[in-house]
Amino acid sequence: MKTLASLVAVLIVTAAGSASAQEARIRWGDLDLSTAAGADAFDRRVRVAARKLCRNTPMIGGRAACQAAVRDEAVTRLPGAAQVDYALSRVPLVA
Repeated sequence: MKTLASLVAVLIVTAAGSASAQEARIRWGDLDLSTAAGADAFDRRVRVAARKLCRNTPMIGGRAACQAAVRDEAVTRLPGAAQVDYALSRVPLVA
């Protein structure tokens, strides 16, 4: 049985027009990122963190880019094996 370490991905995102960095902790160690359900749960956690980090970013042009940057950073901060598991769980199955 695969045991996942309870690690924390830390994001530091500087919002557009803001001089101060913000931090969000996205827990993923309790998820099996090799499954669609685990990856979906991770995506939900990232979306919640992105909304909080980007809430003061201007709506037009900036907020979507900020949220995309948070999503990209969250995946990048996962350890290599977890990144692979996550990416493979996102590939559609072909019958």
